[in-house]
Amino acid sequence: MQEFNGKTAFITGGASGIGFGIAKTFARQGMNIVIGDVQDDRLKHAEGLLKEITNNIFSVNVDVTDREALHAVSDKIKSVFGPLNVLCNNAGRTGGGKVLDTPEDRWRHVEEVNFWGPINGIKVFLPDMLESGQSGHIVNTSSFSGIHGHGNQSAYGASKFALVGLSEFLRNDLAGTPISVSVLCPHVVDTPVIGALKERVNPKVREMIEAMAVSADVVGQQVLSAIENDEFYIFCDGTDTRKMLEERCETMLAAMERQFPRGSEDE
Repeated sequence: MQEFNGKTAFITGGASGIGFGIAKTFARQGMNIVIGDVQDDRLKHAEGLLKEITNNIFSVNVDVTDREALHAVSDKIKSVFGPLNVLCNNAGRTGGGKVLDTPEDRWRHVEEVNFWGPINGIKVFLPDMLESGQSGHIVNTSSFSGIHGHGNQSAYGASKFALVGLSEFLRNDLAGTPISVSVLCPHVVDTPVIGALKERVNPKVREMIEAMAVSADVVGQQVLSAIENDEFYIFCDGTDTRKMLEERCETMLAAMERQFPRGSEDE
């Protein structure tokens, strides 16, 4: 997708953090912007800030676990702006802790928001995106915790791993169509969630987080670039994250080498 001016984007979880960073970036490209969230105060504030960039903006209070509510949003978008071109399934819910320490209701709610939310968005919006025949893009916000299982993140990490897999299969499904897919895998982004985390950790860990964190505006630019260049994986920093990814890949390749040494299959 190369042209953005006059195109329409819907961003869930768009009233703050990464979603708001994406919305601002798209607005500066001349896009029509629709942001969804479940907090009216954040929506009102974000809409006001976005209107300093463009008048082609409206916000909706919508729960991504409610598919019928998303259908209503789809109808409103079509009536105001026409076909949707970019869908950003960005709304998410945290849910860390060890597997056995994470309550059952937290498991279910995190999965409903982080995994079923994007499924609902895809089911509701993708058919019309395909029918329009226009070029378009879907961006699913996962996490580096959906690429590398580090720490104790139970429900959150599991849901984000599932979303990476969903995104990979969806990209396969859409090969040969004008719609493509990216999966956003940020590690540490300067958002309200990270701000709250910094208040709970010791100074050494806080310093490490601050050193790794990138701004939500930078992530927005990275998302735009990925859409322009049809890139699937979107990573947001390349220092400690790169080392962790290399270690994961090396561990997997070493396991394969132990089980199937090079050349052994053909001997």
